[in-house]
Amino acid sequence: MSGTPSSAPARNTRSSGPSMEEFRTLETTLRQLVAERVDEPSSSPETTQQQHSTESDQAQTVESGTAKKQETVDPGPAKKHVYTIKTEDTGTFDGTPENLELFLARVQALRFAETDLGWDKAVLRAIPLALRGRAALWHSTLTDKQRAGLFRIDVWFEALRENFSPHPAVVRRQARDRAWDMDREDILGYVFAKIALLKVAFRSLTEGEIVQEVADRLPLEIQAVLRQPHKKQPSLVRFREELRVQEVFWRQQQNRPLLRSDSESDDLSLRASDQRTASFGDLVAPSALAMNANPSLPDRQLSRGSVAQRRGKPYADDFDAARLGRGKSPRTGKDTVFYRVPGTTETIWCERPCRRCGGDHFDFSHEHFASKPQVRFTEGEEDDGYPAASYVVDSNTHGDSPF
Repeated sequence: MSGTPSSAPARNTRSSGPSMEEFRTLETTLRQLVAERVDEPSSSPETTQQQHSTESDQAQTVESGTAKKQETVDPGPAKKHVYTIKTEDTGTFDGTPENLELFLARVQALRFAETDLGWDKAVLRAIPLALRGRAALWHSTLTDKQRAGLFRIDVWFEALRENFSPHPAVVRRQARDRAWDMDREDILGYVFAKIALLKVAFRSLTEGEIVQEVADRLPLEIQAVLRQPHKKQPSLVRFREELRVQEVFWRQQQNRPLLRSDSESDDLSLRASDQRTASFGDLVAPSALAMNANPSLPDRQLSRGSVAQRRGKPYADDFDAARLGRGKSPRTGKDTVFYRVPGTTETIWCERPCRRCGGDHFDFSHEHFASKPQVRFTEGEEDDGYPAASYVVDSNTHGDSPF
C-alpha cells in the first residue's frame, strides 16, 4: 500500500486534523493578524488619545446627569404646611348651654375634614379663639396648669361639657315640642332643625328613634302616608326624600302655600343664614325666611297666619285684655288662646306655655291671668269686629270668645 501512488496531500496520520498545507496557511494568517495588532497603537497615537478623551467626556456627562436626577428626585426634607382656621369657620360659643353641642358638632366636623396632624393642631388653636362672653371669661379664670392640660380636642370637649352642659329636662322638652310651622318653613327646614335639637337633647338616639320623633310632630294627613317610620331600620335620607314628595301633595290638597314674611324678617334671616352655626333658640323657633310659593296671591292673603309681629314695640306696651280670646288654632286644631294685635288686622296664637309660670297664656298677659283666680270662657258672643287672621273665623264654629 505504501508503493501505491496518490495525488492527495499529505496528512497527519496520527489524527484526523488538517493537512500540513492547511496548517501552514493558518499559521501565516495568524502571524499577519498579530503583526497588525502590534503595529496599530504605534501607528495612530493621536487616534487613541482622542478615543480616551471622548470616553472621559461621556463619563462626566453621565455623572452630571445622574447628579441632576438625584437632585430632582430627592429635593430634601419638605416644609410642613401650617393651617389657619378662622372663627368664621368654627363659629363662636358664648357660654349659652343650649348652644354647646351645636358648637362642638361644628368643631368636630372641621376636625375630620383633614387627616393631617397639622390640621388637628390648627383646630385645637381655634377653639379658645372662638370663645365669647361667659365662655371666654371661664377660660381666662383657669390656672396655667389647667390651660396647659387642654392640649387635645377631646379634652377641650370634656371641659366644655363639664362647665356648660344644658339642663337635660329643658332641652329635651324643647326638642320634643318643636313642631312644623308649615306656613313659615318648608318641611326640610323643620326636619334639619328637629334633628339638631334631638341630637343636642338626646345624644344616644338611634336613627330609627330620630325618624319617629320627627314624624310625630307632623300633620296627621302626612303621617298616614309615610312609610319609613314603619320600617324595621328607617333611613333618615330616604325619610327626607319621602317628606319632600308628600309636602308637595299636602300643600296642594290643603291649599297651604308658604307665606311671604315681611322685609325685616327677611333681613334677619339673611343675616342668620350667613352664620356657620345656628343657635339653639333659632332652631326652636321656625325660620323667619319663608319662600314665596305663589307670588300671584294678593298681599292680604299672603300676610295671613303671621304669628311674629314686628311693630317696633313689645306687646306689653299697649296690652289690652279685651282683645284676648279663645278659639280653635288653625295650625294645631286645638283650643288655644289668641290675641288681636292693636292697630293691625293680625291675630297671634299662644302656641307655647308662659315662660314665667308655664300657664296656657302669653308671656305679656301673665299679670292679667295671675290676678284672676279662675278664667271663664263664654260661648255665643259676637266677634269684636277685628278681622281674624289665619282662618280664625272659618275654624271656630262658636265664634271668638273674649275674656
